[in-house]
Amino acid sequence: MKQRSNKAGKLYRRKTAAAVLLGMLGLMFLIELIPIQRSYSGKENRKLLGRPEISLKAVADGSFMRQYEEYRSDQFTGRSLWLSVRNDMDLLAGRRDSNGVFKGEDQYLLEDVARPDQEQMKEKLDAMGEFRSSYGKVPMYLMLVPNSANILEDKLPRFAVTADQEQIFEDIRQELGEQVVWVDVSKTLKEHRKEEIYYRTDSRWTTRGAYYAFQKLSETMGLAQEKTPKWQEYVVTNIFNGNLSARSGYGGGVEESIYIYDAEKKGEEPQIVVEYVDEGRKTSTLYDRTKLKETDAYSLFLGGDHARVNIRTTADTTDRLLLVKDSYANCLIPFLTPYYREVIVIDPAYYKGSLDDIMEENKITSVLFLYNGNTFAEDENINGVLR
Repeated sequence: MKQRSNKAGKLYRRKTAAAVLLGMLGLMFLIELIPIQRSYSGKENRKLLGRPEISLKAVADGSFMRQYEEYRSDQFTGRSLWLSVRNDMDLLAGRRDSNGVFKGEDQYLLEDVARPDQEQMKEKLDAMGEFRSSYGKVPMYLMLVPNSANILEDKLPRFAVTADQEQIFEDIRQELGEQVVWVDVSKTLKEHRKEEIYYRTDSRWTTRGAYYAFQKLSETMGLAQEKTPKWQEYVVTNIFNGNLSARSGYGGGVEESIYIYDAEKKGEEPQIVVEYVDEGRKTSTLYDRTKLKETDAYSLFLGGDHARVNIRTTADTTDRLLLVKDSYANCLIPFLTPYYREVIVIDPAYYKGSLDDIMEENKITSVLFLYNGNTFAEDENINGVLR
């Protein structure tokens, strides 16, 4: 009787477990039927993929299924919860990366170094070269910012292997030759690597890192030093938790500070008017403090990423800068304002126009391309605005 009772108990537990599992799967299926679709992830600071369009060609070459799989991954209900559970299991198993993010020492999350597609990179650099040739008298500069996994490689977990970003940069520099002036900030950042130049939970650099890099940029571009204000660091929040935390599922409890730099003396900085062209609005500040209450507090700088932003200043000059950039540039832009009458900021991820129109209509005197290494390696939007 006892043996029969044990068998009955085991069978009951198996049936119960199977019923719970089937119930969870059924619930997930029903939730997935709800047509909720997000276009942007504030936590990860990136656009989310929308449902791909189906066509015979896309089905035949397999691209539709690949795109649909990526779409479902981005739009998966309860994605953050499942990611957190999976990461806990991976950590117990000894794994130290998730979604291309390493869990490093001193609570640093470090994004893996992106390996560029060589054909796409050549097309991109060719387009930059052609653009440069069209405006021979206008100096053009390229500043690629190394990612934290490059500069803070000692923070990587043991046995972590990343691509050689320094070699990637050198290949790009060699390919461009003398067409575009190379702004080398790698050495500068390495000299300050013991300081807080990258966020622990975010893919971007801190304002301090941008300040050190700007000093090198200023030297390379020959900006007038007498116009440089004496900058003071101010903290604006102490509870920032960045996009790598959400993307990886690591570091959810880490809170960091965000700083802005302001002139020590009033009047050392020029007055500005910031025009968000697509939104049709203007403001007198480069900071949107309402963003500090949102998930991505880094959007404090310039209010986040926009297709086109026109910044007009009272600086005593007629120089005008075209800045083609990713989000790394947002916290560096305030340092540029004392040197230009106008700074036109273009983000190719959102801008659909042509840089030729901007060059001709706005009397641009200098062009700066400012990207972090990973974004530049993977970006497919630059060609569109250059050609």
